[in-house]
Amino acid sequence: MSFTTGSSLKFSIFGSSHGNGIGGSLEGFPAGFRLDKERIKLWADRRKPGSSVYTSQRKEDDTIRIVSGFTGDYTDGSPITIFIENKDSISKHYDYLRDNPRPGHGDITLFYKYGKYRNYQGGGFLSGRMTAPLVALGSIALDLLKEKFGIEIISWIDNMGGLYFGEKIPEGSEEPYKFETRCENPESERLSKDILKEVLSRGDSVGAGIRTVVRDVPKGLGEPFFDSVESSLSKMLFSIPGLKGVEFGSGFRFQGMRGSEANDLFYIDGGIIKTRTNNNGGVLGGITNGMPLDFRVVMKPTSSIHIEQKTVNIEKMEESTLKVTGRHDPCIAIRSVPVVQCSTAITLLDLMIQAQKVGRVLKN
Repeated sequence: MSFTTGSSLKFSIFGSSHGNGIGGSLEGFPAGFRLDKERIKLWADRRKPGSSVYTSQRKEDDTIRIVSGFTGDYTDGSPITIFIENKDSISKHYDYLRDNPRPGHGDITLFYKYGKYRNYQGGGFLSGRMTAPLVALGSIALDLLKEKFGIEIISWIDNMGGLYFGEKIPEGSEEPYKFETRCENPESERLSKDILKEVLSRGDSVGAGIRTVVRDVPKGLGEPFFDSVESSLSKMLFSIPGLKGVEFGSGFRFQGMRGSEANDLFYIDGGIIKTRTNNNGGVLGGITNGMPLDFRVVMKPTSSIHIEQKTVNIEKMEESTLKVTGRHDPCIAIRSVPVVQCSTAITLLDLMIQAQKVGRVLKN
């Protein structure tokens, strides 16, 4: 088991979906940053269920109790630890699932690994609910990067159900939150809502892609060989439940390109070296090159759907059927947008500390 990640900035989580609560800790966060509890709540609310007809109707207020890590209103260098109580878990929805694993979920692999001792209610510690402390703590890193270094992390849904909404980048990180479906413009929201209404009417779900662009990333971030920018981000991002793919820059489109098309040509603009294109997503050799960091992730359709599916009864070792009840997202990508942003923030801050661009005590 591994519930901790990071090098100079270590992030850890604990708890489970239907236990007493969930929480997390950031160890190595610089001292001297003013904690804005309203901002932390804002980001937690962006991830929490029940905020829209297009998300799970589980009602969790996600009240965050900050246990340690600050003195007065400022971080003090000790681990920032938080706890979030679970208040609206309905475990009876999962009684049948103890012996009948849900297709697409980690139920069966939890059984393979932990047998009768597994935590099967609500997915246990594999649940998307485990991203709540990630967002709460990651939002602090997000704000530090923006306030102290001008680094802005923008994430939005740029495709859903196989329909791409275009290449335009939102003006700022707040822009996608004007739309219920976390898209870039009203037309994209209209199209995505049409898709969501269709899958909701059938008790189904749909996949989507989230694009992230990070502006004003310092040059030289990344620790070759195994802690490169892509390696570090991918490790963190693949910990997000339901995330099944990551590509940087042109990504898998490189397989159909020539070198003359793919290479980002250099030029000088006001004494600064830039590239005319950004096919490599702001990273060369695993190290940031000063261009915007640009990557996409793919979120698979929510595995819990209200359609009867074939499964097996692992106690009787016979085939069975299952129709999932309970409250589930028609598109988990919508609530994953802030999760991707905050995961990116934690990873970039860790890399900046490793590169000695951020000290243990912040300078005013």
